[in-house]
Amino acid sequence: MKGISSIFSSLIVTLITLSLAVPLMLYFTSLHNSATNNLGQSFAKLNNVTATEMSVINMGNTANKVFLYNYGNTPININLVIINKTYYKVSYILPPNKIAPLSNISTKIENITLTNTTVIVEANGNYYTVYS
Repeated sequence: MKGISSIFSSLIVTLITLSLAVPLMLYFTSLHNSATNNLGQSFAKLNNVTATEMSVINMGNTANKVFLYNYGNTPININLVIINKTYYKVSYILPPNKIAPLSNISTKIENITLTNTTVIVEANGNYYTVYS
């Protein structure tokens, strides 16, 4: 009788271990998948930051004398211009190897004087700052 109880106790411990293995396996699989997804998104953002090659050229105190230059091989999507805490939502694409004055990006910022102001341009997820 003692031999049979040790066999049953071993079977019960084995069944408990196997029944816990499935939920743990599912948990760690979902954890791995979410980490892999986050890593892929982070890599895509880093790749976008690295591919964006833009210079801001400040030649004066008005929006038509501040130029944005794309010296890279990929187009730059400009989505936001911030001037003195005022947000201007824009939709402008600066092609590769092109230069454009800040006044061309939006008609709302054509006639703004940029004396003692901070201009921030959001392009492809990057922020570029010009101090006038």
